[in-house]
Amino acid sequence: MSTPTLDPAAPVARYRTRAVRRGPCLALGLAALLALPVHAAEPPLADDTTRAANAVHELGSRLRSALVARINAAGAPAAVGFCADEAPGIAAAVAAEHGLRIGRTALRVRNADNAASAWQSAVLEGFAREAAAGTAPASLRSSATTELPAGVRLRYMQGIATEAPCLACHGTQVQPAITQAIRARYPDDAATGFTEGSLRGAFWVEVMGAGTVVVCA
Repeated sequence: MSTPTLDPAAPVARYRTRAVRRGPCLALGLAALLALPVHAAEPPLADDTTRAANAVHELGSRLRSALVARINAAGAPAAVGFCADEAPGIAAAVAAEHGLRIGRTALRVRNADNAASAWQSAVLEGFAREAAAGTAPASLRSSATTELPAGVRLRYMQGIATEAPCLACHGTQVQPAITQAIRARYPDDAATGFTEGSLRGAFWVEVMGAGTVVVCA
């Protein structure tokens, strides 16, 4: 699948891309979330961005650990189904703990469930331009606080760099056994041909306003 070209006048202009440091990961239990009154005061937007970044850090760490464990236990071909079998549950757990919506997406996906929405595609195309200009993919950030749907207070995205372990299933030279497993499960796969350090995709987060119910898919 080719990367779509973004019109410079498209909505991506309203997203601000910048590099920031990752903060420590803060986890908030689901029971504590349910105990919060629905009329709680809106926290400062800086806190929303911190919450989003912390949730991304937590999700990335858990996904990496679970994927490595699966590869060590059953070999690289067994990792092909990881995104469909395990990743959604891990993302749902992080979403519940942090009280927000979170996931991964890309312009070229393997699992159709991770296909980018319109707003995500706009940001990803901006990330692709930044990466092509030499910005490290993992340092890419985008946040939006205006022109959002009802109930959404912040939209945040953070670039994902292709790491060495990813190349076994997403690289330029994928082993035949892995290729066969990919084709069997994802006949429309478009997520190979990446190189180490290239932009693989992005994490996305939506922080909801007070009183909005977070549904974990």
